[in-house]
Amino acid sequence: MRTPARGDAQPFASAFAMTAHFDARETRDPAAREQDLLARLPGLIEAARAAPGWRTQLGDIDPGTINSRAALARLPLLRKSDLIGLQQSAPPFAGFVPGLPGAGMATFSRLFTSPGPIYEPEGRHDDAWRSGRALFAAGLRAGDVVLNTLSYHLTPGGFILDAGARAVGCAVIPAGPGNTDQQLDIIGHLQPSAYVGTPDFLKILLDAADKAGRDIGCIRRAVVSGAAFPPSLQAEIKARGIDAYQMYATADLGLVAYETPARQGMVLAEDVLLEIV
Repeated sequence: MRTPARGDAQPFASAFAMTAHFDARETRDPAAREQDLLARLPGLIEAARAAPGWRTQLGDIDPGTINSRAALARLPLLRKSDLIGLQQSAPPFAGFVPGLPGAGMATFSRLFTSPGPIYEPEGRHDDAWRSGRALFAAGLRAGDVVLNTLSYHLTPGGFILDAGARAVGCAVIPAGPGNTDQQLDIIGHLQPSAYVGTPDFLKILLDAADKAGRDIGCIRRAVVSGAAFPPSLQAEIKARGIDAYQMYATADLGLVAYETPARQGMVLAEDVLLEIV
């Protein structure tokens, strides 16, 4: 179930709504959102069947019949553990990427290996993982400078947040994890207003700055992902003057859910139909 983001009931009904939401889709009537998602579902299944791996996985299912949540729940599961074995036996993607045989690797902009390992391609469109919505909800805006401490090495984490920040209009410092002293120097020189990365590394930076007598008070907002953010750490980060929001994304799906200023739990992202298996 999707919890609507806080704001006016009608899209962009006020000047406040213009600044409170990434786009008008966030304030759609829930029934209209559901109708839109389910109307698009058969086409998605049909597109997936263009890939040999998905065609085998889905069997003789008629895409036109997958037009409800109940119908979606009847589709056979593809487990990550099985996908790993399939990719190893039929590299690179075991036939689970539509259009690959004809167009080749040049179809994609980047090729990743995420933990597992599972090999995953990135499309060529901007903000391919749709994370800009989560960063906007956390208060990031055009003109902000963002310190991105997720890894840019082989895994997509750094690129997921990088693309989202640029979609919002931010400048990004592609710092990656580690090198704490160097990062403190960078913060001192470039004065980023926001941090994205794991909550653990944010605490490491704050503790290192305190120990070294360095001022990194320029960082006022954070979007954290990739690790647990327990209430005790949330309270500590808040007490140190940083307004931090959680975001949940995966290399397979992109943005799944995120926090908003309402602080009423995670909000499902647009374009997501979520099944808890």
